[in-house]
Amino acid sequence: MKQIPELDKIFNIDTQEPAAPLPAVIHTSTKNNLDQQEDYELARSTLRNLIYKSESTLDEMIELAKSSEHPRTYEVAGQLIKTVSDVAKDLLTLQKQVKDLNKDSPESAKNITNNNVVFAGSTNELLKILKNNNGGAIDG
Repeated sequence: MKQIPELDKIFNIDTQEPAAPLPAVIHTSTKNNLDQQEDYELARSTLRNLIYKSESTLDEMIELAKSSEHPRTYEVAGQLIKTVSDVAKDLLTLQKQVKDLNKDSPESAKNITNNNVVFAGSTNELLKILKNNNGGAIDG
């Protein structure tokens, strides 16, 4: 931007260039999670707003089709119905995608421990062990 010194003096404007702001330091993993959450919220609210607006528009389109009885208005109303249903499906797909992303994150990983005991013996031996342990766990 061109500066005019005479105008700067008239309006008491400091002619020094402003210092460039320092970049914010954000940890990458936290920033990615925040970005994903913000993107999800934006996409969800956009899809919901589209559904709400489309519903009111669809009501008006059906009224117009009834009053005009023109085949084209019915065709457009049918296309709008399909579009609204597609947006509703997109909203559900978005929910599923976010659920899958959260499932893949290391924070939601679950530790599964399977303690399997193998008993090699007859049923009579097993019954004797169970009677001796009062139905408790079998130690290998």
